[in-house]
Amino acid sequence: MEVQERRNYVQSVEEENQEPLRLSNQDEETKMAPLTAQETELERRETLRTLRLAFVGNVDSGKSSLIGTLIKGDLDDGRGSSRQAIFRHKHEIESGRTSSVATAYLGFDETGEQILSKRAGKLIPWSELAKIAHKRIQLIDLAGHEKYLKTTVFGLTGMQPDVVVVVVGANMGVKRMTKEHLAIAVALEIPIVVALTKIDIAPKNVAKETLATVRQALRRYGKMAMLVKTIGQAVTAAKGIPSNRVTPILPISNVTGDGLENLRRILYETSPSALFKAGLSASTLATTKSMNQEESIAGATPTAGDSKKKTISVSDVIEMPIDETYQVPGVGFILAGTLLTGSFKVNDALQLGPDYNGHFHKVTVRSMESMYMPLKELVPGQTAALAVRSVNKKFVLNRSTFRKGMILLSPEIKVDDYVSQVFEARVVILHHQTTVTVGYQSMVNCRTIRQTAEIISIESNQDVIRTGDRALVRFRFIHAPEFLKKGMRFVFRDGQAKGIGKVVRIIPAEQCEAL
Repeated sequence: MEVQERRNYVQSVEEENQEPLRLSNQDEETKMAPLTAQETELERRETLRTLRLAFVGNVDSGKSSLIGTLIKGDLDDGRGSSRQAIFRHKHEIESGRTSSVATAYLGFDETGEQILSKRAGKLIPWSELAKIAHKRIQLIDLAGHEKYLKTTVFGLTGMQPDVVVVVVGANMGVKRMTKEHLAIAVALEIPIVVALTKIDIAPKNVAKETLATVRQALRRYGKMAMLVKTIGQAVTAAKGIPSNRVTPILPISNVTGDGLENLRRILYETSPSALFKAGLSASTLATTKSMNQEESIAGATPTAGDSKKKTISVSDVIEMPIDETYQVPGVGFILAGTLLTGSFKVNDALQLGPDYNGHFHKVTVRSMESMYMPLKELVPGQTAALAVRSVNKKFVLNRSTFRKGMILLSPEIKVDDYVSQVFEARVVILHHQTTVTVGYQSMVNCRTIRQTAEIISIESNQDVIRTGDRALVRFRFIHAPEFLKKGMRFVFRDGQAKGIGKVVRIIPAEQCEAL
């Protein structure tokens, strides 16, 4: 951003938070340089990709109602009429509570105005919205009840959100599940926005106490809370989101409409390319951080006597975790997921795996579409469904062999360095009623991977770890090997026991047999 914009941004944050920030000499001398070819390409791709936001928070905090109000353009009636546009199942409509992952889309034109149906209360079909929108945003509604925590965790890890919106009911205060959702989002290093809902019915003293508790929780994680009450503050806050330090707090009412325009402005102003450059977008998270950008991927570096081949950088490598599979009559095997890095086109050859034996299979992309629109090329950050077929005509792809949790990769990658059933990680226990020891089994959620793993060794001062403890732990997947990389973050859980970890080493397959 320009020097004057930097000054305005710093000044507004200082006034709001009473915490002085100072520009470095380098910032004072910063001038707008001409866009490089890479920056131009990022801007082109920004218009193609969809910004993804996951909504989390305690049950009854108003997540579904907020999303419904945003996409419909109508206010809620105070009894949850807006959330009907989000619910997928009959029992959700009857109970008023989300139990599954639901998605909705909204779009903005070039002027920043939200595109709404001309018929009040009606939604524009996704396929039509994708054609006319200058900026597309996917809203992911996740469950707030504790018994659906596994669904919420999968949404946070597997659906690759760029930003997490933590919804807090101003009349309810900050509940335990809200704190857990916030802790998981911070652990996964996803930028956060806080929506303080139901301000129309919250007593002033309760709302004030809730706001103070939210500020305290954010301060605990090193976040700078920024209260947003005007459009100007919303624009400023959106520029600070890529820093992953500034956390906007927006007082909102779905009934009166207070604060909704501020949230819409933040959604429009938040730049996917800025998140990409900062390494905080799902398109780069755990990829740029786990490897140096100049480092070549194992197996992609040319060998002696093969100097004609080019070294492939991390940004060129194709990585697309699979979050769903389908078998469509007349079409064949379908994969769905979000492309993290690289790009590919229809008819390109890729490798898919690992299967239950740890092997990858070469496949060809027959067709692909996103939001019901056919695509010729997929770029980082885009979510799409792909029709693929095996290069080996004798091998048939089906759901019994290929599952969500697998990954599509560039054909040049030497996958043996990343596929294993055993890995080491540095972990911290968020909550456990007793102790964690060798032999403890929990569900590991890492990107789209969701598999039970057993702790086979613990390196710490003691042989057990408790709530708040940190340790170097070795895990072994129970059923099949998975694709992992150093630096990838994950969540492991078992009922009410929860922890977070970061992969530090992948144990080669030949060493796993001896363990």
